[in-house]
Amino acid sequence: MEIISEQQMSPTPIVMDALPEDRKRWPRNADAAHASLLRELNQWSRENDWPLTLNSWIAEEAVRRSF
Repeated sequence: MEIISEQQMSPTPIVMDALPEDRKRWPRNADAAHASLLRELNQWSRENDWPLTLNSWIAEEAVRRSF
């Protein structure tokens, strides 16, 4: 059995957002991906009688996590 001490543990990577906080400063392709995803989410919400309330936030999070 291997014993792992605190000194042997690898450092935790620092996670940073690759996109600026302000969406106005996003690259065009990130902005286009957000707009496209938001349209799809809104369409799905309308077709399924689901609230559109969080769609913008969901689209932004999805783009942030994929860039």
